[in-house]
Amino acid sequence: MIKLQKDLTEYMLILVILFPIFLITGPFLPDLIVVLFSFFFLIKYQNFEFNKKSRFFLLSILLFYILINISSLLSDHILISLKSSFFYFRFIFFAFIIAILVPKLEKNKRSIKYFNFTFLSILLFFLVDSFYQFFIGENIFGMKVPSHLTTQRVSSLFGDQLILGSFISKVMFIYLGFLHSQSNNSSVFSIDYKILFTFIICLAIIFISGDRSALVLAVLGTTGYYIINLKLKGFLIIFSVMMLVFFTAIGKQDFKTRYISLLTSIFVNKEIGHNIHHQHFKTSYKMFKEKKFFGHGIKSFKYKCDLEKFKSGPRSCSTHPHNYYLQILSATGFFTFLILSVLFIFILKELLTSFKKKIFREKVNNKKNCYLISVFISIFPLATTGSFFNNWISITIFLSLGFLISEYKLIKYSLKKIS
Repeated sequence: MIKLQKDLTEYMLILVILFPIFLITGPFLPDLIVVLFSFFFLIKYQNFEFNKKSRFFLLSILLFYILINISSLLSDHILISLKSSFFYFRFIFFAFIIAILVPKLEKNKRSIKYFNFTFLSILLFFLVDSFYQFFIGENIFGMKVPSHLTTQRVSSLFGDQLILGSFISKVMFIYLGFLHSQSNNSSVFSIDYKILFTFIICLAIIFISGDRSALVLAVLGTTGYYIINLKLKGFLIIFSVMMLVFFTAIGKQDFKTRYISLLTSIFVNKEIGHNIHHQHFKTSYKMFKEKKFFGHGIKSFKYKCDLEKFKSGPRSCSTHPHNYYLQILSATGFFTFLILSVLFIFILKELLTSFKKKIFREKVNNKKNCYLISVFISIFPLATTGSFFNNWISITIFLSLGFLISEYKLIKYSLKKIS
């Protein structure tokens, strides 16, 4: 029986290795893995043990789950909201399983080899394919972006879904953290060179994708990483390569205009997003003010944004407000907003602590810092985003959270039941 359980965790490890590929295929396969991992946690829950440090985290995440379901029950669209909130526990359990599998992944030589191969294959393919699509107009399989965005965006295998940049930004620091778990003697190239190479590839893909929000977050994370490590040389190399990519790409006028408008928005107008997003932000805040504690319910925004009392302009309606924090305020209320904010503040505090250690020449845990940055940019409050409760987005957030939990050793799994 113990042998069977051991084999089962080995199979799950294979799924973790292949998980980045599943994310590319769309929401179905990743969500299927999430469900399978959740079942494993529910069936084997007596084999899991949480340490004392995890109590606040567990209480917070349990409270978050309860609150989003109370919000759904109080919503004007109960069934629609409950459809998203009731089964949300699967993402939480998924993060727990990832947390117990990551140490196995980092210690097993075969797993390290295959996980490296998976990520490097994905990154190199997207690097070649995205630049091919940028210059030719379609990727190597003949896939195109919507015709009105041909000169502005690149999507590679994602086709009509313009999430190439978002995908890379969400997984890059997970892989960078994984690289830090490997010994410097494991290959001809040092970890520093592998890290630098990964940064350059990821940032080049994100830039050429035309995803401005993903680029800002990736640059923010990269800058944070090099500030914490006080490595100006590596940062200057990345900056130089990105300048080369920039001057190669600005031959397309629409592409050039897209990034100039981004710089104007950030540094001149000091705004997040464009005017349409601002209308969404104002509408969501008006909704929050009407129901401050429990909100209007998940997925309620698209049903109420057109009501006169909430309208903030001719294009104030959408499926969601395009900002996680404003979405949570309007959909599930202040208390859930507070929980997410506390998580973000905790991560920021941890990163600042690492920076302080580096200044005083103390040893810093770069693997943990990368996982912290991964969650940091996943829930960064000053960004335009997709829907927080979208399956694919929720999976990527809790994937990063699972890797981070593994570093804090909040949970352990035993083949025998823990009394």
